[in-house]
Amino acid sequence: MNTGIQRSLTISVTKKISDIVQPGYPIIYQGRNAFNYLESSYPTITYDQMADLTNEEYNTRLTAFKLYVQNLEAGLNIDVIQSNVPFLENTTSCPIS
Repeated sequence: MNTGIQRSLTISVTKKISDIVQPGYPIIYQGRNAFNYLESSYPTITYDQMADLTNEEYNTRLTAFKLYVQNLEAGLNIDVIQSNVPFLENTTSCPIS
């Protein structure tokens, strides 16, 4: 069932020093890919499977994914980034049904 809310599990990280993008960046992390955080394993999921997650399942995976990426990228705090929007209303791509 579509709710009109489009979800995302993609994080793009760009590391700059003195306004110079560092080698190997930007890196795009996909939370639909399999990852492990602490003692939990998250399998690869498709866009349709992500859309079918309950809000609780999605929020659990989103929280673990953010912490996973922050663990890989020293000093990153995703929650303080103003453009940090894991979901938005989009009734064109996700028409309410």
